[in-house]
Amino acid sequence: MNEIKINRDVKPGTYLIEDVFANLKNVKILQKVFDSGKELDDVFSKTRLVVDTNNHYMHVKNEDATIVVSLSHLQNSDDVTLYLDIVHELVHVKQQRRGLDLYDKSYSYVDRPTEIEAYVVAVEEAKRLGMEHDAIMDYLQVEWITLEEHKRLATHVGLRH
Repeated sequence: MNEIKINRDVKPGTYLIEDVFANLKNVKILQKVFDSGKELDDVFSKTRLVVDTNNHYMHVKNEDATIVVSLSHLQNSDDVTLYLDIVHELVHVKQQRRGLDLYDKSYSYVDRPTEIEAYVVAVEEAKRLGMEHDAIMDYLQVEWITLEEHKRLATHVGLRH
């Protein structure tokens, strides 16, 4: 994680991923997520990252795989959270490029296969970073899910609760 440099001084606008997350392309987990170096290079050269002033964290647009991050999240969240979030969102970029519906409403958020896959990768990386179980559980707790959904998400990604 030390090799990643997060540029928190950007203004709202459109960037390449590495303009905001320098050296991200070199992390091993992304080499595992993407099938080849060529695919990874293609994602980093074509995927846009939009910094906006809306009140959210980070998400991927279903239409074109643009990653959207709020300026407040970028400026105020800790490095590890931002790093795990961008890794999570890059799994969604891969899914979108394969034609999957990232926001399939026939599933609840915590049961959606695209979310489970992205969280599995983020949890794997959190463990590699040496995060404790409770810290990973905290990372999985987002305000739009209930306590029961949090437990289901933890189970889906292989964590005890």
